[in-house]
Amino acid sequence: MDRKTKEAADAERNLRAQEARANELAGKYHTLVADHKKAKDDQKELEKELAKLKKQLEVLRKNLEDETLTRVELENSVQTLREELTFKDQVHMQEISETKTRRQVEISEIDGVLSEQYEAKLQQALQDLRNQYDMQLRMNREEVSDLYEARLRDLEHQMNQERLRHADEKAKMMEEVERLRKEMSMQLQEYQELMDIKISLDMEIAAYDKLLSSEEDRLKITPGGNLSLFSQSGLSSSMSRAGMVRRTPNRAAAKRKRTVLEESDERSVSDYSVTSSAKGDLEIVEVDPEGKYVKLRNKSGKEVQIGGWSLVRKVGTNETVFKFHRSLKVDGGAFVTVWSSDLGKDHEPPSTIVMKGQKWFAGDNMTTHLMNADGEEVAASERVKRIVSTAASRHREYLGGYGEELHHQQGEPRGDEKCRIM
Repeated sequence: MDRKTKEAADAERNLRAQEARANELAGKYHTLVADHKKAKDDQKELEKELAKLKKQLEVLRKNLEDETLTRVELENSVQTLREELTFKDQVHMQEISETKTRRQVEISEIDGVLSEQYEAKLQQALQDLRNQYDMQLRMNREEVSDLYEARLRDLEHQMNQERLRHADEKAKMMEEVERLRKEMSMQLQEYQELMDIKISLDMEIAAYDKLLSSEEDRLKITPGGNLSLFSQSGLSSSMSRAGMVRRTPNRAAAKRKRTVLEESDERSVSDYSVTSSAKGDLEIVEVDPEGKYVKLRNKSGKEVQIGGWSLVRKVGTNETVFKFHRSLKVDGGAFVTVWSSDLGKDHEPPSTIVMKGQKWFAGDNMTTHLMNADGEEVAASERVKRIVSTAASRHREYLGGYGEELHHQQGEPRGDEKCRIM
């Protein structure tokens, strides 16, 4: 009897040690989940910074358009001045002609000597006026030409500076996006490793429960109290637990009664797998899981004409088809985002396109295809939901006298335990 009591005490100490280890593992897992949440918050802040940079790019583009409009207005002003000078020259020539006609009438009425003198004076006056107007016209033309060329040089210089600054900002933004994409990939890989560790820990805990239950059966020990269950949540998890509790009523008689205890345990963890492929220069880089937008990227350095191409989204029996405008072009390294119509986004092609009266269907399993004008697939993206689940069932029997009370316990697994991926 003392030996059995000692073995029971050892088993209880082992049980407490294993429970302490399980609590420690649960604390580590919660710490890792908190770190993952912090990383996601950092990712959201970086996305906000990226949106801010895009807004600055739009402001610079608008300034460039304003400068272009100013240049056009100056050109129109120069053209107006030229036309005004031409008109004044014509009026002046007409006045000269009229003056000459009047002088000829007067000269015909006076003597020949006076006629010659007046003719000479008239010619001299006409020549002086012509020289004066020619000089004024030449000075006006030179002044307008110098003003136009100076303004044009300033605009070209500003445009070159804006182009260089835009190229630098675009390069920095692309480097930042690439760095964020790599960080997201590393975090997803770490998360997958954590999920694998969690599943292995659940299986290890179940194995320890099995060993403890076997030891209890061997020693015929019935511990009191309810058995505590550890539940851990991942990206999207669901757990269910079902059991049967039998109580033996107190009676005066000394009879013993058999108690049957059955338990079933099932755990499932859901995750999403995204695969992409591209046969040409365009690829589908991002698909919003809520059906807000689809983002494309020209991974080459040359311009690509996508007029007449179409995007096809399939979710079960639902399908969304969007066809691009026939004149749409995508610059090298540029992005094109196609938004659903019910989000209130501004239509600013070619970078931002809003569908008319359409929206992207969303679901657990969905595929997105980019088709060219001939109906051939150029790029594709597929998002599939995966469910990893474990299930176990247990059956136990106890023999006890009246006055005993059996509580919900976890016994030795007698059913099949398996892990499956759906």
